Amino acid sequence: MSEHQGLRVFIIDDNEMTRGLLRVIIQSDKYDVVGDAGTAESAQLRLRSIRADIICLDVVMPDGDGLTLLNWIRGKQPKAAVLMVTASTDRTTVEQSLRNGAKGYIVKPFNPGTVIDTLDKIATQIKTQRAAARA
Repeated sequence: MSEHQGLRVFIIDDNEMTRGLLRVIIQSDKYDVVGDAGTAESAQLRLRSIRADIICLDVVMPDGDGLTLLNWIRGKQPKAAVLMVTASTDRTTVEQSLRNGAKGYIVKPFNPGTVIDTLDKIATQIKTQRAAARA
């Protein structure tokens, strides 16, 4: 049994191929991909009824930006860890994402190993926080 088994991941990216690739990379004995969305609006609708432990979030979307959505997520699902997965390498965007609560930042195109390694680090943080909350 994996130490991170049962962590629920939700993917938000406007590119359907990227969502599919992330789903294939992430879905395993470690993580359960519980849904995805291609727009900020559909993400907000779906995340009203789906609880996620980790949310993979793109910065650039056709109907909004990921930084605004990140703030919305922090308000609606404050326990969810957000991993930014985006083509944006703008230093200001990276810094603002992390300052606004993102737990990590991966630049596309990404290496599958980097995605899993980053998720594993975030999962360890979640596990530590949950253990501390129970103590």
